[in-house]
Amino acid sequence: MVNHGSAFVREEAPHVSAAIKRRAQSLIDDKTIDGPSRAVIRYGLEINDPWLPELVRRVDAGETIVDNLHVTSDD
Repeated sequence: MVNHGSAFVREEAPHVSAAIKRRAQSLIDDKTIDGPSRAVIRYGLEINDPWLPELVRRVDAGETIVDNLHVTSDD
């Protein structure tokens, strides 16, 4: 009898469709999209982020992904 509580579960990287990857690249190349949003999409594409489809959808809908970026220094 197998004890299901001790079963090993293998986690796989989420699959991002080729269509989403193509659309993400198209958004990265679109200079009418703000630079910070394009950078987030670019990074999501590079790391195969599972949130990439949502990010692409939001940019396609005209949303700005990065509204405000505040960088503070401890110096």
